[in-house]
Amino acid sequence: MPSGQANENTVVLMMDRDDEDVQLITSLLEKTGFQVILSSAKADLLNLCRALHHSVQLVIIDTETRGIQIQELLDELKTADPKARILLMCKNEPEPVREWSVTGNVRGMLNRPFRRAQFLGSVLEVAKQPLVRTA
Repeated sequence: MPSGQANENTVVLMMDRDDEDVQLITSLLEKTGFQVILSSAKADLLNLCRALHHSVQLVIIDTETRGIQIQELLDELKTADPKARILLMCKNEPEPVREWSVTGNVRGMLNRPFRRAQFLGSVLEVAKQPLVRTA
């Protein structure tokens, strides 16, 4: 394993909004050594979280994802995997995000737009990975 790379068991689950941002984020994470699993449905995300809970380092959720209620999803994720670390990507929603963070699983919040380095730094911090990575 190259120095500074995640091991193959470092899994990131991410809600798939089916847009260009998801493709760019996935590419960045994979170049950094993470295994990325995309989920387009809340039920799939929860099932994956239950099935892979020992391997999942991070769950990334964009608060702009259509068709999901963030607080409900966070509560269900906490039940599915109490140790799951969650990174929320938001678009200028500081108040609701503060309320969501009381679940204990939300370990970081990143406002859009963001730079690659800022995103990667947030991911590594929340996933408890060393900060000596490159992409």
